[in-house]
Amino acid sequence: RRSHAVALDSPNAGFAAGLMVPPPTPPPMPTTPRSTLGSPLCTHATRRSGSGDLAAGPRRRNSLSEVEVLPWLCCMAPALSLFGIYISIIVTSLFFPRIFYILTACLTFIVLLWIANLAFSSMLGAYRLREGTRIDWHALLEQLQNDDPTANDVLHIVLLPNFKENERMLKETLENLGCSPMARGRTRVVLAMEAREGQAAREKAERLISQTSHLFADIFATFHPENVPGEVAGKSSNTQWAYREALRQYGPILLGCDLSRVFLTVGDADTHWHPQYLSAMTYQGLTMSGEDRAWRIWQPPVLLMRNIFTVPAMTRASAHATLIFELSSLANQKVFPAFAYSAYSLTLALASHPEVDGWDVDVIAEDH
Repeated sequence: RRSHAVALDSPNAGFAAGLMVPPPTPPPMPTTPRSTLGSPLCTHATRRSGSGDLAAGPRRRNSLSEVEVLPWLCCMAPALSLFGIYISIIVTSLFFPRIFYILTACLTFIVLLWIANLAFSSMLGAYRLREGTRIDWHALLEQLQNDDPTANDVLHIVLLPNFKENERMLKETLENLGCSPMARGRTRVVLAMEAREGQAAREKAERLISQTSHLFADIFATFHPENVPGEVAGKSSNTQWAYREALRQYGPILLGCDLSRVFLTVGDADTHWHPQYLSAMTYQGLTMSGEDRAWRIWQPPVLLMRNIFTVPAMTRASAHATLIFELSSLANQKVFPAFAYSAYSLTLALASHPEVDGWDVDVIAEDH
């Protein structure tokens, strides 16, 4: 097919048999719910050219919402693994005692290793957390910027997807984010609202912007429409919509920037970042090479303690368990690699990569 297409594109193709055949009309540019068409930054999801794999043109994106065997297996893999182990234990205990003993011994040993790693790595994570909070990261960043003027060319965009969240809580989140030394000069905030929340969402966004706009370089609201074909309502599709709108809003600025120096931060409506989180991430990013920085994801430890004393005891216990798990996974990623969870940051160079193009829209959660 490719050889035929090349022949038809030849200027003499229509005269090969003495016929006047107009050149074929090129096929329309394919679009996907993830595409950022219309933004000043050309989307990589629909425009692919170059050598190697890129020469094949737009690639087909697999979607978990498709009714096919492979997406179904991907969705069912956790359940198949979990219940497969349960069924294996029950069946072997009834009919194959020796295999049952071997299987339970292996599982016990694996659990022992996991718990041991969890215990030691969480203590290491707690130590590193305390050590990290003692450092004045903004002072280090200012020193770096004084020594290297190009280190001043940084930009932060914070995406806050939310749906029917308490207005007071959102205001506290924005005020906490405004405590960052980088908020007023380098941080732009996107309030990612849901249009299905109705007029109340627009009024709430207007009040929040008027009350906190003095804290940031810029803040504006987006309203993710409902019932978009190919989308599943949730944080992920809302984040993708806010990401596309941010590209449109700040396109003239972004076109002149090194995309590895533009940091995207995603959080929940109740996320309280450490006041020096943005400074620490910026300093660490600028001390890396451009290539390393472009592929990096920053994950702060998530401490579920904002309302720890107002929730039921079982929820409080699960919050402590999550804290231990997060600290251990971040402290020792060589054993169990950590996943992005709840609140994290990455560069625009990574988010706009041809194989990434923002966030998936056919799943609910945008992390992990």
